[in-house]
Amino acid sequence: MSQPRPFVPDDELIHGLLRRLDERACLPRQLLEQLVLGSLPAAEAVEVGAHVKDCLSCLSTFSRLQGLHESSEPRTGLIVDSPSTRRLRQDLTRLARMEDGPGAAAPPVLVAGESGTGKGVVAWEIHALSRRGARAFIEVHCTAGPAFRTELELFGYERGTAPDVTGAAPGLFEAADGGTLFLHDVDALSLDLQGKLLAAIESKSVRRLGGVAARSLDVRVIAVTHADLADAVRRGSFRADLLDRFARSTLTLLPLRERPDDILPLARHFAARFSQRHGEARQLTRDAEEQLRRYRWPGNVRELSDVIARAVMRRGRKEIGAEELGLPSM
Repeated sequence: MSQPRPFVPDDELIHGLLRRLDERACLPRQLLEQLVLGSLPAAEAVEVGAHVKDCLSCLSTFSRLQGLHESSEPRTGLIVDSPSTRRLRQDLTRLARMEDGPGAAAPPVLVAGESGTGKGVVAWEIHALSRRGARAFIEVHCTAGPAFRTELELFGYERGTAPDVTGAAPGLFEAADGGTLFLHDVDALSLDLQGKLLAAIESKSVRRLGGVAARSLDVRVIAVTHADLADAVRRGSFRADLLDRFARSTLTLLPLRERPDDILPLARHFAARFSQRHGEARQLTRDAEEQLRRYRWPGNVRELSDVIARAVMRRGRKEIGAEELGLPSM
């Protein structure tokens, strides 16, 4: 994974957010920022990391700094040119430009597909192509912790919300104001949190836990899942009304095995990229490419990337042969 570039806030919204964060956390923002960047000495990073896990205010600050760093990193969009990606790019452009009406927020988007199909890349591309492309892109992992902690992270909290909450802090919805809130594994949210997410989407506002007044926000929600949400609705683990809210802006990504024209262009791209990191040019042999084309790729693009990365690391010759791929025999 590439290292985040130095963090330089470039608009008043982020400046204001950081000023508020300095007031809320008991650890200085500079220390938390160094933890995000991985620039703390190992022993100190362990100590600070342990404190962050135990302190809701510092965890909230750390998560926002992490999201802001991620939103400032250069990202890679769709990297191959094929009939399937050209169709996908058209769909992404359409979704990026959808609006509920003049001056209104864009409708939420659901990106579905098997694990490893590139849902995160697609979410970023929709954001980048939209009018929000220069604003915050805040990522939330819905499986990252208990429901109450996720609720605090999403909606923020006021002083006294819980016994261990001694301050107040904005939520990630507020951090994403004017931009995009990207929810990984939205199906992992509890039914209660799904209801609050739906209310925030429909009212275009959030109320912090323990708070009274709601705050109006302009946030686009892009959610991704590898689950069958229609089946989850039948089983009672996903709200039908929330799924309905995504109905006109849902995109399902095909698995790699159903778009074979993408396999070799992706493999060559990964080989060139990983070779450059190691300071040498390594190319795939014809036998290697044939094996890549025949393989079913249950882990999709992520698995293909991992296979090529491991093969490039097996140094010794200029070419990457079939035996270096380590794929199971068909």
